[in-house]
Amino acid sequence: MSITYQLKSHQKHGHLKFAYVDGHHHCDFAVHKHDFSELFLVVSGSGKHTVAQHEYPLNKGDVFVINGDIEHGFRDVDKLKIINLMFDPQTPFFESPSMRQLSGYQAMFKVEPIARQTTEYQAKLTLDRQQLPEIERLLAALKNEYHAALPGFEVMLTSLMQQLVIALARMYQDQSQELPQTTLALSRALVFIEQHFNDAEVSSELIAKAAFISKRQLERLFRQFLDTSPNHYLREVQLHYATKLLCDERNSSIQGVAEQCGFADSNYFSKCFKQKFNQSPRAYRKSHLFLEEN
Repeated sequence: MSITYQLKSHQKHGHLKFAYVDGHHHCDFAVHKHDFSELFLVVSGSGKHTVAQHEYPLNKGDVFVINGDIEHGFRDVDKLKIINLMFDPQTPFFESPSMRQLSGYQAMFKVEPIARQTTEYQAKLTLDRQQLPEIERLLAALKNEYHAALPGFEVMLTSLMQQLVIALARMYQDQSQELPQTTLALSRALVFIEQHFNDAEVSSELIAKAAFISKRQLERLFRQFLDTSPNHYLREVQLHYATKLLCDERNSSIQGVAEQCGFADSNYFSKCFKQKFNQSPRAYRKSHLFLEEN
């Protein structure tokens, strides 16, 4: 049974679900899990990265994103040095709607980590000599802000993480000719959902068309990599957006929130919302307003 590491044991600032860690591995690191996701860059040295029974060589410039519930570890290490950024997998503090509309982000942060659980997925981002200095500069700024913790450092960390992630997503996207066709198709589907989830006319057929694959292929990819259906994934995106609107737009009616999330029927919206969050939209809004005021 593998060890499960906790984000809180790495956090320097308890109120911020994020940790910056310099990892120096002079010996093997046993297979483990954690309650956080991580983005890590190989700075120097080498080794082998074991992920869910599969193995990948590690060299300078390699970038990996690992979800917390995936067993992974390092072996055959030789002065392996990595920079590890740890964050909450459910609500990454740096994620934004526009970021989720980047196919490189969807491929790197959503598809690839899951694909590595089910197959020997060889595609990965390796930074070249032109790309590495740009990423190292952002990482150095992140490290400085994280440890100095000057007033407003939380905003600076968020901004720097967004710059870092978008830069990596663009680089990942630029190597699209080297990516598996399944990754590209699924990334296109996820981007289309992020762009059109609030359209009540969105369907599996439209998503498949945007991904340039058949509806049957689309459903197979969602089941294989995301363990869900396109319609269920779409519904999850809509409902999570609804939680934001309920808190941010206090004067909007439930009908208005439903429509902004892609639901034509507010009663059906309320039914789906209650199934997901175990309370009605109205009760959810009321409970969060109470927490803010107290």
